Amino acid sequence: MASQTHVRILPLADFKPISASRAWVSIPNPNGLPLIATATSDKTVRVYSLKNFTLHSTLEGGHARSVRSVAWKPAMKNTGTLCLATGSFDATMGIWRRSEESFAAREEEKQIHTAPEDDDAFEVEITSDGAQKPVARLIQGDESENEEDWEFAIVLEGHDSEVKTVAYSPSGQWLASCSRDKSIWVWEEIGEEGEDEFETVAVLQEHSADVKFVCWRKDDGNGEVLASASYDDTIRFWRGDDEGEWSCIAVLEGHAGTVWSLDWEPEVSQKKFESESPQQPDDYSPRIPRLISASADCTIRVWTQAPTPPPPNKPSYFNTGIPSTMRPPPSNEVWECTATLPKVHTLPIYAVNWSTKSGHVVSTGGDGKIAIYEERTKGRTSVGGAIEREWVVLGVLEGGHGPYEINHVAWCQRFDAGRKETGEEMVISSGDDGVVRAWALEDIPAVKPVEITS
Repeated sequence: MASQTHVRILPLADFKPISASRAWVSIPNPNGLPLIATATSDKTVRVYSLKNFTLHSTLEGGHARSVRSVAWKPAMKNTGTLCLATGSFDATMGIWRRSEESFAAREEEKQIHTAPEDDDAFEVEITSDGAQKPVARLIQGDESENEEDWEFAIVLEGHDSEVKTVAYSPSGQWLASCSRDKSIWVWEEIGEEGEDEFETVAVLQEHSADVKFVCWRKDDGNGEVLASASYDDTIRFWRGDDEGEWSCIAVLEGHAGTVWSLDWEPEVSQKKFESESPQQPDDYSPRIPRLISASADCTIRVWTQAPTPPPPNKPSYFNTGIPSTMRPPPSNEVWECTATLPKVHTLPIYAVNWSTKSGHVVSTGGDGKIAIYEERTKGRTSVGGAIEREWVVLGVLEGGHGPYEINHVAWCQRFDAGRKETGEEMVISSGDDGVVRAWALEDIPAVKPVEITS
């Protein structure tokens, strides 16, 4: 077994200027740009630079009440345009766009190639001769006096009450929103590039109380799946069929309080334990990621899909002897709670996030604690038996925002000058005090796992 370590959570920086009102969530840009967007109670979204922890730009004038959530649209290609979706307590959603300096203009005017270490690049393209191709670069600070502001492109209406969360699907095709009105809306952008036209493709109303959170599972060959968490203590999964009809395909029950946050298992975690249960050579069925959930019952649970028997006289989706294109997906999925993380929090857990780099999990909540966990191999309980795993606490920080509640926490790549290596991670917390705070992580040797007493 590898030597065990603890993690020390150290203050790195506060993003400036600080909001005068509550900071709800802070979402890092998923396309590799050194930006993070924070939704605040002052009706704005602040976009901060991850290079120097200062304000990059502000989205304002689009909402009449607190902006509760924000989501970056995944960039499938370099368009030179940033896109954000916002959800507000005014029951509306907003789509915002901001044009950055285009590749063509930059090449024509300055003929400057992006360096290999330049973290401002959207992506790296290699030419046929092996050279790196210049790409669009993000304008920051004083680089342009004619820098364009965010454009409030379109407002999406439909919810009857506060919008709690907005989330783009990994492909960027779908945009989901959930609300206090107990509904989930799924939207699709149908306009041509540069046009702002959205269509409602589904209104899902099977939750019996507020829907607090939504997040997407990437396409496993049968479409992207939406997970929702609710005040009714349940989690539901939704998927659209070939006819465009969306329906609930699973209900996860087990929490004894509001489910506040969800996240899907990243590939790094799936691959970490592949050697314990290797896929058979003739098994081409997709590996379905696990789901992690955080609740007001002060628990964090891990959920795993259980195989479902095929309908009578029909080929099974899990029958590896049949080509995957001919295997119908199961109409419903069965999920079970396979792990509960060690108890750290004493008040509702508002956020949980699974690192795409390390596979570690971070959580926070009403008690002001920030906790980091790791899943490890425990060993076999019997000869020839399955290798068991366990979750351990790597580190806990008390009072991350003083006496204030912490509303959100997320893993984020470091771009600042103080990072030790490319891809190094930090944790970002957002609190009722309006502060968005960056935390550095330091590994320290540990003799035994952290013991948490209730």
